Amino acid sequence: MQIDLRDLRYFETIAELGHVRKAAEQLHLSQPALSKCIRRLEDILGAPLFERVGRGIQLTAVGQVLLQQARKLNNITQNALREVSEFAQGETGLVRIGCGPVMAESLMPSICELAIRHMPHVRLQITLGMNYYLRDELRQGNLDVIFGLVPEADDEFVMHPLMDDTVVVAASRAHPLFNKRKLEIADLLAYQWVLPIHAVASRLWLDEAFRSRGLGLPQAQIEANTIPLLLTMIAKSVLLCFVSRHTLAYQLHTPRLEELKIDATTMQRKLGLSMMHGSLSPAVDKFVALLSAYAHELQR
Repeated sequence: MQIDLRDLRYFETIAELGHVRKAAEQLHLSQPALSKCIRRLEDILGAPLFERVGRGIQLTAVGQVLLQQARKLNNITQNALREVSEFAQGETGLVRIGCGPVMAESLMPSICELAIRHMPHVRLQITLGMNYYLRDELRQGNLDVIFGLVPEADDEFVMHPLMDDTVVVAASRAHPLFNKRKLEIADLLAYQWVLPIHAVASRLWLDEAFRSRGLGLPQAQIEANTIPLLLTMIAKSVLLCFVSRHTLAYQLHTPRLEELKIDATTMQRKLGLSMMHGSLSPAVDKFVALLSAYAHELQR
């Protein structure tokens, strides 16, 4: 049984107006075209749908049942088309975001607020983790996009650098090193550190900064895959850490950490978006465009 959905829409209009001519005028069709529509439906169902009453027509019992079902089908069709259209425009769907620890505290709340305002019907699923873990999740198809460290060159991913980031050595405001008149990189070796695990790019860079100058490596008393959560503890000790200036800027509690300004241990890097090659859903495309515009405004 093949029924054209347009025939059902036309039938619904004819039934509501009770007149073929008026329905033809409203639909901008000819009366013969609508008469053929009714005959097609009657041939399929094997029963008349209308009967004449004076100058108009009214539904038969079969026509009344069909009208009820036609309204349901037309509503379902319109809802389905609207959902597909909204999905195609990036107005609905799911965006699975991987977020590094630097961004989680400093920028992710603002990004979520931005997405809620401009993409109110899009769901966000956020996974926090170090870059090496998030990249594995991206490869396996468990994430759509990563917001975090963007390497200088990597053909495996599509990368959109969005903003500069600087990683520095930091310590408690009361740390003895702030009393030194001329602070050198070698002075940092006199103290224990809280450092990322060895798989993290910033830890590798810091070790190389010492090694390349013929010095020993920083000794980690505590290793963790997320340093920002430990800032309050570090600020109550003489431990040193290696963290983003973004993280230092968003400290909410006292005592606070401050940067130990040494050029040799100041790491420049880029933060941005990483994605796999290939097409993205409209919602992900819209999220990327929204985030790019937001980062551009922050950099101005």
